[in-house]
Amino acid sequence: MLLDRKINFSESKDEEWAQIRNKIGDGIELPLPDTERWFLATIDGEKIKIEGANKNIRPLKLYEPAFINLDEFKAMSEIYNDCLTPSVDSLNQKLELQKSITNFKFIFMLIYHFL
Repeated sequence: MLLDRKINFSESKDEEWAQIRNKIGDGIELPLPDTERWFLATIDGEKIKIEGANKNIRPLKLYEPAFINLDEFKAMSEIYNDCLTPSVDSLNQKLELQKSITNFKFIFMLIYHFL
């Protein structure tokens, strides 16, 4: 990951959430670096819907769509910068968040690519 992707999030995180949703627009496909598989992000009401890619030849296999809400995004944004420069101090917090948010890697990649 690139260290220059650190972000100064706003207090409410609403502005960043809106920015990501606007950039997703009618749908966009992004890769997951750990598997080199692609996923499709679309807007579904107030949530972001994650499915396997349609256009890329290495789609991620998801049997049920995943949904990301604002609260999950806010939780991830609290440790996003720490994830760019892993340390022993932030490792426990990151592992706890990964356990509580099943869409951790998708949220991380949306922030990484769009903010």
